[in-house]
Amino acid sequence: MDPGEFNTRVSLVMDVQLGRDAAGAPIIERREVARPWAKLTYPGGREFLNQDGVSTEKKAVIRMYARRDVDQKTTIVAAGHTWDVKDVRPFDDVIEIHAVAQ
Repeated sequence: MDPGEFNTRVSLVMDVQLGRDAAGAPIIERREVARPWAKLTYPGGREFLNQDGVSTEKKAVIRMYARRDVDQKTTIVAAGHTWDVKDVRPFDDVIEIHAVAQ
């Protein structure tokens, strides 16, 4: 994959445990953990009917250099949208992330 194709800066947002409260429950905060360069492509979306009317689902494929901390719990902020990671696959020397806009 040509590094020049990575032309979009993305933010990787994850839940980070900061400690425990007085009752022993974990204190969780969402934080930006990295801002790598990536390539975004849009394979298409779909429209479907739900109880409130017509909804639109927007999909993206995000390619970036491999990271161990990217999984289905990761949220990606890029191109004015917040993306939920649905699948992470190896692709040549990078990873291919299939995501859906929230």
